Amino acid sequence: MAVEAMERAWNLETVPESSREAMAHAYLMAARAGRMEAMTNVALHLEHGDGIRQDVPEAMRWMRKAAGLGDDVAAFNLALCYEKGKGPSGRPNLRLAERWYRRSLALGFPPARANLATVLAKSPRGARMKEAIALFLADVRRGDLKNLRYVAECFELGRGVRKNLKRAIQLYKQAAEAGDAGAQCVLGWMCLGGVGGPVDLLGAFKWYQLSAKQGDASALYSLGGMYLDGEGAPKSKARAIQCFKKAAEQGHAKSMASLKALGVEV
Repeated sequence: MAVEAMERAWNLETVPESSREAMAHAYLMAARAGRMEAMTNVALHLEHGDGIRQDVPEAMRWMRKAAGLGDDVAAFNLALCYEKGKGPSGRPNLRLAERWYRRSLALGFPPARANLATVLAKSPRGARMKEAIALFLADVRRGDLKNLRYVAECFELGRGVRKNLKRAIQLYKQAAEAGDAGAQCVLGWMCLGGVGGPVDLLGAFKWYQLSAKQGDASALYSLGGMYLDGEGAPKSKARAIQCFKKAAEQGHAKSMASLKALGVEV
């Protein structure tokens, strides 16, 4: 998640280019005078070439200086640069990304928690995966559900935590009820296959339909299959074809194959 520290003071999207140039140079002068927030802001201008010649190494230098003075957003943005491979090596540096996300979080910037967890989850070491899950769950408890499906999958597969299908299903449901199309599709598959309980065709239809309404290709394919077979849904070849077509438009191979099998031109 990129956080534009400059938005604290101005909405730069509404500022004319000439004024943006003046603003960038004003930030630079203030940064040179020791203003911490100006350091963070000029760093963003330099990183993106906004009103000033783009210079990512110089941007990161100002981010590092501001972060050293206690700016939580500067620490976050510096971590993001390392994670995206904007550092000197030109490759992602997860070690330094982790360091600065931890610094940002310690300084009180909540969005750093999920980013830190994501970096830790990329590590092959199990202990780091456990910490990643704990961080994601901490965000969930604070109402941030964007990574909930990932956590549910970890419990389902036993990735970084003890395998717990019941807990996984609870988390998938929480994510699905919050509108996560992927989680809705997974629940449809679980209901259809009797995973974690008896086969529930009506439940499968419900979750696939909700996911399909959001355009999930896998859900559209599965929903099409239910219409085609008349299992858990009213039998309708026309509706099945409609679902397969919508999924095929997204490049879903199985839906394309189903359309060909039904004699429908793809």
